[in-house]
Amino acid sequence: MRDELARFVDSRIPVQVIGGTVVRVDQTRAVCDVQPADDHAPELLDVQLRAVDDGSSKGFVLWPVVGSLVLVGLVENDPNHCVVLQTSRVEAFTLASQTDSLAALLADLLAAIEHLTVTTAVGPSGPPINLPAFQQLAQRAATLFRS
Repeated sequence: MRDELARFVDSRIPVQVIGGTVVRVDQTRAVCDVQPADDHAPELLDVQLRAVDDGSSKGFVLWPVVGSLVLVGLVENDPNHCVVLQTSRVEAFTLASQTDSLAALLADLLAAIEHLTVTTAVGPSGPPINLPAFQQLAQRAATLFRS
């Protein structure tokens, strides 16, 4: 009786948050699978990494590390319609508007710095003396930010 009452009450709650662990990330579809902290609960499949699944690659996405802890929101208390709300560890993230992304902006900025020349009394300068440092920054940015 107690279990039936709990199920009835839970079904009436409009929003529920579940803690769990990421077991798989599908970057192509921007979803992940999550094993709830309650070991008896079924695995949550295709949990959205974007707040809204509108087919767009724009907006903000945190790409969780497999094995990281997450908070999952159940939209209208439907375990088949979930979204990651927060993650303990991030592999990368995407921030993109309709016309640009942070990844593209940083790549363009660092490429421009790598080709920077300064006019001097004896003519234009060569590549920046710290070019390898800028190339390392470009590699780090490409790892952290996704288009």
